[in-house]
Order: sequence, then structure tokens, then C-alpha cells
Amino acid sequence: MPRAIWNVEGEIQNELHPSETVVWTGQPSAWETFIFRRPDFIFGVIWVIFSCELLSRIANGPAIEKPDGIWGIILLGAFPLVGVAFVASVFFDMIATRRTAYAATDRRLLIVRNLIRRRATTIAPTAINVLEVKEKWDYSGTLIFRREEEGDSVKKIAFIGIPNVREVAKHVKELRMSAKEQAS
Repeated sequence: MPRAIWNVEGEIQNELHPSETVVWTGQPSAWETFIFRRPDFIFGVIWVIFSCELLSRIANGPAIEKPDGIWGIILLGAFPLVGVAFVASVFFDMIATRRTAYAATDRRLLIVRNLIRRRATTIAPTAINVLEVKEKWDYSGTLIFRREEEGDSVKKIAFIGIPNVREVAKHVKELRMSAKEQAS
């Protein structure tokens, strides 16, 4: 059975509370998603090249001792797969942009994805800890509104590749300020 056409507004409406008002909705751009995830892509490509070079040296070099048994082969075969997984995750995210919706309401920010399974992420106004705008010449861009430190890395939560990014940033800033006013 083919999947029904994905309705952005309908997906957002399913997540709203009864008195909640939508201020803005949008969808990410596949190209901007690639640009945002390019460090993972570059790491994956470099890892694949490095591991294939290593495998080539082991297979052709008489001076290097070859691994014995099935576990040695599995271990060596896993090296390129790590790089392929990084590259594949970037392309998976690019494909997922067709079934991703963003929304800013008068109470929170929403990210709804419905590719393999439906997942809705809610960002409360008090959880907005940064407001970083990366704007392009055509006024589209990426709006980063949350940074989470995970060990040595930083996870960024953002609206990626949206039109009129500064206009959306104004709404998010107002939402953040209203939460600060209510807290004090």
C-alpha cells in the first residue's frame, strides 16, 4: 500500500495543544542539511579511504602479518563500514528532509519527522540556550537554538535550510524572552 502524501500542516496540528497558536511552519532543505552535516560526511570519506588503504597494504604486503581466522577478517572488514555508516547517515538525513516539518508556536518549538517512524521533538522556551543565525545571500539559512554537550562533542538542535531565517529568529527570540519574563 503506497504512503499517503505527507501534509506538513496536518502533522503540526496533530502535535498542538487546544489553545496553542502556530506562528511559523517550514521544512528543511536537503542541500542545507548536507552542508550542516558535512563534517560527518568528510570524516566518513576520509575513514573509508584510510581503511581501504590499510586493507590494501595488509592484502598485498608480505612484511605485514595477516590476521588469522574469521575474527581477523571481520575486524578488518568493519573498518570501512564505519566510514560508510557516517556517509550513509548524512544521505539518510537528506532524504528525511522531505518528511520533516518545523514549527514555532506561541509556547514552544517543534520538529516532526515521519520517515520510518513518527517522532516529534519539543523544545520548550526555557530550553533555548543559544540563538545563532547562519544566513545566506537569499535570506535562507540555519537557525541554531540549542546546544547540548555530549562528552567531547556538541550536539546542535536547529531549523536547517529555512527561508527567511531572520524572521523566524525574531519569533524564537520573542518566545525565549517571554519565558524569561514569566520565570522572573
